[in-house]
Amino acid sequence: MGDDPSSSVITPHSEITDLPEDVKAKFNPLPTVRTVCSGLNGLVPIEEMQNRKVIVVANLKPVTMRGIKSAAMVLAASPAPPPGEEPSHKNEFVELIAPPEGAEAGEKVFFEGYQGTPEAQLNPKKKIFEQIQPGFKTTEDQTVAFDRAQAGWIGDAEKGKALGDAVARLVTEKGGVCKAPTLKGAVIS
Repeated sequence: MGDDPSSSVITPHSEITDLPEDVKAKFNPLPTVRTVCSGLNGLVPIEEMQNRKVIVVANLKPVTMRGIKSAAMVLAASPAPPPGEEPSHKNEFVELIAPPEGAEAGEKVFFEGYQGTPEAQLNPKKKIFEQIQPGFKTTEDQTVAFDRAQAGWIGDAEKGKALGDAVARLVTEKGGVCKAPTLKGAVIS
């Protein structure tokens, strides 16, 4: 992610007091830490959230959830809703999006064709994430993808939109592909 250590969304290492010695030995110096909360309580067992890598959107405006400032959003997949209904993670099956085997914590992910320097923080008034999120889905092989046409994000290259109507996979800098464990044709949020 390359977060600036002076950023207000970063937990200073001096506030981390309960790390086991083997973790301290493995990560010296300690990597940048980001506090992330999710609304997945009751949908994803806590055991599935612990000690694992997840994909997060890290340049959204931080929000306070139950009194804790959350500096990213965890990406999860859920079954596509019936036509005419809005996607929602409420009361349904949810899977965390997984990085590829061997991905490193903090490694940048991007949709193919969109590699570049992301904005440090998206302007919430422009609702950029809300505009493109409807195009986030999983394919038949559970790959996370961005369907530009589904999001209406085609045509005007001068405004950052891609030419063409291709579907772009979510990949790491090393070329690995991010996937949902089992869901095909799922919505991602």
